[in-house]
Amino acid sequence: MHNRFFIEEKIEADGKISGKKIVLESIISHIKAFRKQAGSKILLYDGAGSVFSAEIIAIGKRSVTLELLSVDRYMEDGPKINIFLPLITSHIMDQLIARICELEICAVIPVITERSITLKNRKEINSKMAKWDKISKGAMIIAGKNFSTEIKEPETLEDAFKATENYGVKLIAAPQADLYLKKYLESFDFSKKDISMGIFIGPEGDFSVSELELSKKYGLTQVKLTDYIMSTFTASIYSVSNLICYSY
Repeated sequence: MHNRFFIEEKIEADGKISGKKIVLESIISHIKAFRKQAGSKILLYDGAGSVFSAEIIAIGKRSVTLELLSVDRYMEDGPKINIFLPLITSHIMDQLIARICELEICAVIPVITERSITLKNRKEINSKMAKWDKISKGAMIIAGKNFSTEIKEPETLEDAFKATENYGVKLIAAPQADLYLKKYLESFDFSKKDISMGIFIGPEGDFSVSELELSKKYGLTQVKLTDYIMSTFTASIYSVSNLICYSY
């Protein structure tokens, strides 16, 4: 883990990589925190599928100079899994996003429901977005993922429903549903290419009756997760774990 770093700078990867010198500012604090020295070999992740192997040449006050050794490029394959999370208590939301982003999730979309918390203004939204993006990048490095999970701006539940119009799978967790999530997944054909999948998880106290009715208007399938009630945190991890296991 201590050899992997997310970089904010874009590395021009056209032409020859080996031997190319670059100067980065975004990772200098981490380089110093982990006591890296000249000659240390590290991996640089851009969050978009490129992983650069590099050797530290010199460490300055505000930047680090490296020599690139090689690059590995990865393509996203398999279904694109998206989870729609209600806005919940700040510290729990932070922890939930951190755990979700360690998994093979394409995007996390916070949604505003009748029983969720609300964000007061644009300043608070921007602050949350910056924090969640940082959490997502950190989770990518911890997990050794080649792609970071996108954190989208909070939106209303109906707007989120509309956004799933072209999804191949669009589910909403509902304790009273007759169809179990696992039964649905067992019957679905995952051989389709580039399929987008989405699941909505309710807040504490669940979705309201009117919200569940609204989901039918947009073609969402209501699924029961288990025979018992789980917290939003647990239900989210449980749901995406099942989607990942069945789809891959």
